[in-house]
Amino acid sequence: MKKTILLLLFALMLSVISMNAQEYYLGQMIENPDGSRGVVFYLNEDGTNGWMVALHDASTYCPWGPTGYISGLNYITVTNSEYLTSIFLDLDGYDHTQRIREYCENNGYTNTYAAGLVDFENGWYLPSAGQLKWLYVNAVFYEPALQSVGEKLGLHGYWSSSLQSDEKAWYVQFGAPYPETAWASNGYFGAVVRGNYYDEYGRNLAVRAVRDLDFSPTPAIGELQTPDVICGTGPLELVLPHLNHIDTYGWEISANESFTTPTPYTGQYLDETYDGWYLRLWAMAGDETLYSNVVRISAHDTSISHQYVQSCEPFEWGGQVLTQSGIYQQFLENQWGCDSIATLSLTIGENVEFQFMDISCNEYDWNGQILTESGVYHQILPAANGCDSIVTLYLTVKHTPPVSEIDGETIIYYKDNGEYTYSIDPVPGCFGYEWSINNHWQISPNGNECSVYINTLDAGVLKVKVYTECGFVERTITIHHDYQPSLVIYPNPNQGDFEMLLGGMKGKTTIIVYDCLGQLLDCFSVDTNVEGVTVPYSLRDKAIGVYLISVHNDYSVITKRVVKSR
Repeated sequence: MKKTILLLLFALMLSVISMNAQEYYLGQMIENPDGSRGVVFYLNEDGTNGWMVALHDASTYCPWGPTGYISGLNYITVTNSEYLTSIFLDLDGYDHTQRIREYCENNGYTNTYAAGLVDFENGWYLPSAGQLKWLYVNAVFYEPALQSVGEKLGLHGYWSSSLQSDEKAWYVQFGAPYPETAWASNGYFGAVVRGNYYDEYGRNLAVRAVRDLDFSPTPAIGELQTPDVICGTGPLELVLPHLNHIDTYGWEISANESFTTPTPYTGQYLDETYDGWYLRLWAMAGDETLYSNVVRISAHDTSISHQYVQSCEPFEWGGQVLTQSGIYQQFLENQWGCDSIATLSLTIGENVEFQFMDISCNEYDWNGQILTESGVYHQILPAANGCDSIVTLYLTVKHTPPVSEIDGETIIYYKDNGEYTYSIDPVPGCFGYEWSINNHWQISPNGNECSVYINTLDAGVLKVKVYTECGFVERTITIHHDYQPSLVIYPNPNQGDFEMLLGGMKGKTTIIVYDCLGQLLDCFSVDTNVEGVTVPYSLRDKAIGVYLISVHNDYSVITKRVVKSR
């Protein structure tokens, strides 16, 4: 089956020439009089100013250029708080490039540098930082045109002609670290040392030239209209009608858009051999040549893609939210404008939920996770169907309450035979206490307290067990009843200075000094221990005579005389 593609070629009469300014649109492929080509990436609001970007890099890596002061360049230093506003306003790439090249020429700078690699004589120049910003922002408009010739932006950081300082130049990072296209959402501006070839990701700093669009009035000699793409099955036949007021016309095809000299139309069948190639129409009226847009040849009506997806949740596809497993299709347009059938084989599994309860004492080991408090816990584990297994644990942790130390000292000082009471703080959740002591003493257990009757100098071991749901805890204390308090004064008599040795006592002990008439002369406290404490004292400023020293603690009172002899 043969499919005929009719490409219309319209021409205005040459005798009617209107002087209108050239009009452009974003993403338009432009062929310049010098044979170079570019893609429109910026137009101002009224369509009177704009720029094109070259199809290819002028260099994939090179230094920015000289480090000396270049007159006339704007040195733009910004901070984060300024949001790069000032650098976005720098749009003087052509003027910057001219000044940089003049500086290099006048100062004998012959090394390779960014502004020297552009075809400045034919209008190409190194873009300013603000122009690179527009090149980044409008990538979605011109990227398809670059892709049609096998090109893209975003693989490098690109030098600008703007400076941050005498030592650093601005560049724009289209993506970080390795995007596939220029419109990656994480592009940003940066500045590096002029002689540095690389950005912070280790990628080459490259040069991509831009050029001003020509808005000068030109005579309209005609209009060539073609579709953006030829879609068809089987052989494709190109038919051009006879046109008046045109001297010659024809067409060109190329595998990579590198079109040669226009060839007069002779007729041609376009079959599957030319799938993916490019076609362009041309017409000549006198010395003027007009070209159509570039047409992509697709020798198939439709393209088919098949995607296999396994999901554990509802799956969004082409604006639809799919909740059931199955095979789905959508009819779309491919990147060339031809029909495209997308097929999705979808398998939706379900997450598995499992709940259980458990009780533990003190801590709970759950698959390596140590839990010490009651609560509701979750873990996500792989299930057999490839989805998640969500396990919920309702945990009760019962703690062994801490048991306080037994009240009382480890040493019971001799006082009198009698009853001494020991106790521990009440334990919440306790359902029983058990007290024990050796057979030397009698014991009267009574909950969290016990009474010990002491009637001899001896030692004993007192124990208590506290029973809870998590078992029991135990405290032990050794009781001693073999120390008697004592007070020794040395020397006695003395000349006013002497020492007091306090033995068999512990804790705060009060010392009181009286004269022989019982009048209080002094009262103070010292810390004592059962091994003995020496306390120096002086009566040097007192009269010769007899004085009384009285020692008081919780267990006893001891009073002795001391004589000052002179």
